[in-house]
Parts: sequence; C-alpha cells; structure tokens
Amino acid sequence: MEGPRKLISSDAQYNLAAFEPSSASDRTKEVNQYLISVSQRDRKWWEVGAQEYRAMREAGKTVFPPYTLLPHASQIDIPSREIGRSISCRIIKSKNIDHRPGIFLHIHGGGWVLGTAKGQDPLLSYISDSTGLTVFSVEYRLAPEHRYPAALHDCEDVAGWLSLNSQATLNAELWFLGGESAGATLSSLALLHLRKIGRASLIKGIILSYGCFDLSILPSLKLAPKASPVFGLEDAEHFYSTYLADTTLSIEDRKCGQVSPMYNDLSGLCPALFLVGTEDPLVDDSVLMHFRWLRAGNQAILVFVPGGVHGFTLLDASTVEIATMGINYIREFIHGIL
Repeated sequence: MEGPRKLISSDAQYNLAAFEPSSASDRTKEVNQYLISVSQRDRKWWEVGAQEYRAMREAGKTVFPPYTLLPHASQIDIPSREIGRSISCRIIKSKNIDHRPGIFLHIHGGGWVLGTAKGQDPLLSYISDSTGLTVFSVEYRLAPEHRYPAALHDCEDVAGWLSLNSQATLNAELWFLGGESAGATLSSLALLHLRKIGRASLIKGIILSYGCFDLSILPSLKLAPKASPVFGLEDAEHFYSTYLADTTLSIEDRKCGQVSPMYNDLSGLCPALFLVGTEDPLVDDSVLMHFRWLRAGNQAILVFVPGGVHGFTLLDASTVEIATMGINYIREFIHGIL
C-alpha cells in the first residue's frame, strides 16, 4: 500500500537535534562524566542527615567546593504571616551605575532540604550586573526541620510583601521571579499566589530552570539511568518524601495544585522561560509545563541545552560552557522583556 503523498504537518515542533549525542561538546561530556564520578563518591545527605550535610557543604567538606560569597551582598528581613517571625533575604545589587527600578526575586534549589540563599552569589551577581536589577534570594525554611508547606509559605510571603511594599520602602517594583529545581517549583507557586492576591500583573517575566512541576514523578525521571549526574530517581524520592512527610499524600495525591504547579489553572500569567538540559531527568517536567503555560494563553519559551545536566546553570561559568549558555539565555530573556 502506498503511503500518503504528503505527510501531515505536526502541530508541535521540538529541537530534537539538541538531544543528539553529537550536539554536546566533548568538554561538556567530560564535565558530565566528572559529575557522575564525584556524585558516586559523595556521601548522601539522607545517610549523614540533612543538617550535617548542609554544614559539610558550607565548609567545603563534600566533593563539591564551598560557596563563593560576595562581599557586596547584604540582607533584609521580611515579615512572615506568623507574628514575630521574619524571613531573611540575601540582596545583590548591580555594581553598575545604571540601576533599574526593578527586583528579581530568586528562589534557590536543593530539593526543599538543601541549599541556601547565599549558595549562588556569582550567578545572581551576573544577573544583577547584566540587567541592572536588584536580586533578592529567599532564605526559606527547609525540611525535615520544617516540612511542607513551610517553604511555600515563606516564598509566598516574601513575594506578597515585595509586591505590596517594595516601591514604597525600596524604590523598586517586583518585576521578575525565578529559580532552579525546587526553586523553580516554588517560584511558579509564588506567582500563582500573586495572582490570587491580585498582584500578578506587576510581574514581567518568570525564569524556571529545570523545575519539578509534577511531584508524582514523570517518565524521564522514572526511567533515568542510575548513574545520572547530580540528580536521579533515588535523590528525587528522598527529597520529595522528606518535604512531604507530614502529609498523607500518596504518590497519586501529589497531583494537586499546592504541591505540583502543573495541576493549576495557569491563565493570566506572565511570559516564562523554561530552561532545561537534555541530560536532566526532569526534562519532561519542563516540556509539559511549557505546553500548559502556552495552552493557558500565556507566552513561553522552552530551551533545551545540549548535554546540560541538572543544576548546570550553577556550575562555574568561567570554565563550563553549558553554564555560560544557560546564564546567557537568562540574560537575553530579561533583556527581551525590558
């Protein structure tokens, strides 16, 4: 039987060439192999305990280097919904003279268990210097000491306070939100909170880097090779179960809007950049969330970074090209809006 003379055109187009092994440079492949080897040598946080691992990480006693802290960073305390408790935010302001009257609210990753607002100063300083925005990074509460919904509440409270008070107190409006991994998850939920309180119209754009938008676990994570660099299924299961341990949610029940951002009405939101590497087990999350963002009537861009692993934007951009690619996409997205 003869086939059709003309193939039907697909309504969806993806840059699948980015997933070809040849699309990743030899240097990127070397970095990925190195990350696999150090990840296998590193002691797991659930084996030593979250608090102990955080202290080891900050002291440079894991296989990863200690945080690079920049001297021009400062701090502000923002009130929470709980009387008498505040939420610390790290502030990095552009060293350039041309400051813009806008704030980028950053939410760090770490699976709701690890990470800190001071853990990505070089990335946030680059964003501030290259865009003129003032960057706030939220020091939200972490599990297992503070389980769901503590982290979410802290991020909602900071976003809400800035949206209502930053112009009067800081002479700048909240313009952008964004984060990496769990920080992208929390960023999208914080944006939905702003919509709920009638402040989402302030936001010009959101940057969602390799986020988890469905905590019930999608196929790319479920089927990820055991030797995935940095982050794989075992890591996800420990992070998710620790964060949600005080709930009665089954895996299927995680498909609820307050836990998994994908299960929300996404209409009336700002333009979004979804940034994910082709070697990231969470790639399905970005693909599906990008579609739902568009389907809801919003603008969205999805970028696949060839050979990019989970967390690639936080690698040393002076030596790792995929990190440079990632932060350049972030800069271009912001400049395209401003």
